Amino acid sequence: MGKRKYTSQFKTSLVIQYLKGGRSQAEICRENSINPNLLNKWVGQFQNQASSIFEQGKQNEHQKKIERLERIIGKQTVEIDFLKRGLSMFSP
Repeated sequence: MGKRKYTSQFKTSLVIQYLKGGRSQAEICRENSINPNLLNKWVGQFQNQASSIFEQGKQNEHQKKIERLERIIGKQTVEIDFLKRGLSMFSP
């Protein structure tokens, strides 16, 4: 039997249930037919990557800057090609 695939929404839901408390890890795992080690792995991943949620704004700013620079480069490339063709007409 192959590995089961779990959606990110499913994983997040279980991790949040676990972190909120009120229900034991064993209960959550039993009700969802998952191994406690797997839930521990997801909790660790969640905790390690939680700070990246607040960095998305920075990533968007960087992406916008990259897109703007790529447009400038594209425009300059077209202009350079145009000028090269014009010069070749006057070259012997």
